[in-house]
Amino acid sequence: MRLKSLDLYLEWPETLLIQDLRAYVLEKLRKFGEPVRWAITSISFSAEPGSTRQLNIEAVVIII
Repeated sequence: MRLKSLDLYLEWPETLLIQDLRAYVLEKLRKFGEPVRWAITSISFSAEPGSTRQLNIEAVVIII
């Protein structure tokens, strides 16, 4: 078992409500291991219509 540090960029779909954001991030992080700690460190918005939002996630996961 070991710890791994991650720095990810995730797309935040327009249809995803803010109250569902935590579950969405955890689901994505579990692809890399079991999340120990994580944080949204920045959010990028594009001024163009129809563009997506992007989250910068810093996390630590356990890899078994």
